[in-house]
Amino acid sequence: MREFLSKKEIALLKAVQTRHGRKKHNLCIAEGLRCCRDVASVAKDLIKLAVKRDDINVDYEAFNEVDFVSVDANVFKTIAPTVESQGILLLLEKANDTIVEPTDDFIILLDQVGDPGNFGTILRTARAAGLKEIWYTNGSVDPFNDKVIRSAMGSQFVIKLRKFSSLDDACVTAQEFGYNKFFRTDPHGGESCFNSQELFDKSVIVMGSEAHGVADFENARGLNIPMLGDEESLNVAQATTIIMFEYVRRTVENN
Repeated sequence: MREFLSKKEIALLKAVQTRHGRKKHNLCIAEGLRCCRDVASVAKDLIKLAVKRDDINVDYEAFNEVDFVSVDANVFKTIAPTVESQGILLLLEKANDTIVEPTDDFIILLDQVGDPGNFGTILRTARAAGLKEIWYTNGSVDPFNDKVIRSAMGSQFVIKLRKFSSLDDACVTAQEFGYNKFFRTDPHGGESCFNSQELFDKSVIVMGSEAHGVADFENARGLNIPMLGDEESLNVAQATTIIMFEYVRRTVENN
C-alpha cells in the first residue's frame, strides 16, 4: 500500500472538485465509506485512484483488488471535498452519456433540477425502481458533483444519464425513439398519477424543481399527485419517488 500522493495527484483531486475540472478531466470524486463501497461494487473498472486516511479500515469485499494510497489526516484534509470527511475517497472516470435506444417503459426527464440532494435521491430511487436511465436538461446540477454522488450512493455509475440543451430538444429525441406521450407535473390539475392509464406507456414524465416547476410545452399533459392535506406541493425528489413507485406497484400487481 502506497503511503504518499504525488503533487500531480493532489492537484488533480482538487481540480475535479469543480464542474470545470470534472469536464476537463472526465473524472469525479466519490467520498464516504458506504458511498465508496457501493461505487466500488458496481464500477471498479472506473476507479483511477483510491485514497484513505491511515486510520480507516478498508477490509471489505467491495474493495478487493482496489489499491489504496494511505495518507495521514493532515494530507487527507487538503484533498477531501467535505469538512467532516469519513476519510476515504475514490477518483473515478465519469460514465459518459449514451446514444443507444432507451429500453425503459417510460422516461423521467429532470428539467433544471439544481439541488444536489434531490437529484441524487432521484437517481438512487430510479435504480431501486428498476429504471435504466434518467434524462436531464441544461441548468440541472452536475450529476457527478460529489454531493450528488453521495446522495445517490453512486447510482450514476449504474443509471445511464443523458443531458439535453433544452426541454424541447429532449422531447424531440424522445419522439425519435418512439416515446410519444408527454406529461408535466402540475400540482393544480391534470390527470392523477394513480389513475392515468397511459402514464407508463412509452411516455416521458417531466419533473421540475418545486420552486420553478415545469414550463408548459407542446403536447404536454398535466399530471398531479393527489394530496389530502393542505400542502401546496411536494419537492421534486418526493414527487418523483411517488410516481416511480406507482410504476413499481402496477408492475408487481400485473405479474
